[in-house]
Amino acid sequence: MDSNTFVEDPTNPPEIWADIKLLETIEKFQTHAFAIRYVRATRQFGNFVNDTNGGLGNKLDQGEEGFVFPNKFVDNHTVEATIADTFYFAFPNLYSIRGTPMRDPKLWYTSVQNIADLSPDYLVLSHHYPVEGKEKIQEYLIKYRDAIQYVHDQSVRYINKGFYPDQVVELVKLPSMLANESYLQQCYGTVPWSSKGVFQLYLGWFSGDPIDLFPMTYTEKAKRMQNLTGGINGLVRNARKALRSGDNQWALELSSYALELNPDNFRARNLKRKALYALGEATSLTLANNYKTFSLEVSGNLELKFPPEYIHNFIYSFRMRQLFEIMPAMFIAENCSYRTDIVRFKFQDTGLEVYLQLRNGVAIISDSQPKSDAIYEIVYANENLYREFVFSMSVGAGWPYDGGLPFGIELTPPFTMSSFKDIMYCFDWYLNAKID
Repeated sequence: MDSNTFVEDPTNPPEIWADIKLLETIEKFQTHAFAIRYVRATRQFGNFVNDTNGGLGNKLDQGEEGFVFPNKFVDNHTVEATIADTFYFAFPNLYSIRGTPMRDPKLWYTSVQNIADLSPDYLVLSHHYPVEGKEKIQEYLIKYRDAIQYVHDQSVRYINKGFYPDQVVELVKLPSMLANESYLQQCYGTVPWSSKGVFQLYLGWFSGDPIDLFPMTYTEKAKRMQNLTGGINGLVRNARKALRSGDNQWALELSSYALELNPDNFRARNLKRKALYALGEATSLTLANNYKTFSLEVSGNLELKFPPEYIHNFIYSFRMRQLFEIMPAMFIAENCSYRTDIVRFKFQDTGLEVYLQLRNGVAIISDSQPKSDAIYEIVYANENLYREFVFSMSVGAGWPYDGGLPFGIELTPPFTMSSFKDIMYCFDWYLNAKID
């Protein structure tokens, strides 16, 4: 449900409380990569898959989306503990395949321990029914935090022995006294993803194997595999053989190589679709959702895009300053690296001034004026006029000012419409031009 639903008067919103770090988190993870994160979250939760489950309960119904910024904040000195998503009836999503940085396992299990130390009689959860009973809650929390610590510690142990990420995944398994608990089943997060995440948390992307320093591109590897198997027909033939023998992962890889070289190969596409669906039938809920959603996409029955209504809600929910913060990561450097422009955006209704500077192939957003006299200026009577421009460009509607600037927007000479258009077309506004 859109959070705006709960705000009766937008000019006088209720108190909305959040952790003091929330705004920093939004800026880091929502301002950038928000479009692809929507697509990946849709796959994770299986929104278009029949008879599915979101991993923590019934199928997720996205409905409308919106966001209202908090106006009250708490920090570690204000509250002692909050349950939030610290515990739920599934192995925790220490790394989420929809696209998040690895959550620090030590912070997570320490938070669970803090809750256990309070000896609560009731545990009110975000995704499940409340738990009642001090002894039951203690058992749940202690085993939950121990499972997280186990995966962290054993992953680090094998990492320090020089094992590569895939090898660590093979070695770290929950012991039976934890693995058999109903609230630690891997239907949401998984131990393998978590082990890989621990490796990434401490050592970054390089596995330690020199083969991963500058690996072949996917296309080049597909060509080599084609040569080994006797052409694309050989790839397809071996993929079919693998699928028939139940080797679904190998069938997926071989058919993917064939499609990389010939996207119109119907046989390869059909094999990939079947391999994905078979993998989805044989695995846990979150992973099943991904496989089956990918299967729909490969078959051509589903095209995931960032919906225009979500784009609208995003643009009109976030603060103006954040709309500018998305621009550097949209800068088309290969076309505009030569530009050395500075533009001041002024908003009369709020008094906000934001500077956009182009130099050395990057776009820089700042609140203070760069040291230069050559500054273009555009003045908006209100912020929504700029939001309308961003929305038009983001949904692919094109340049909205071909008929001239609307009332309430002025370019200060010598800034011209042509110059303004040239600068703004240096940014990759259209969010659905390419997905994945």
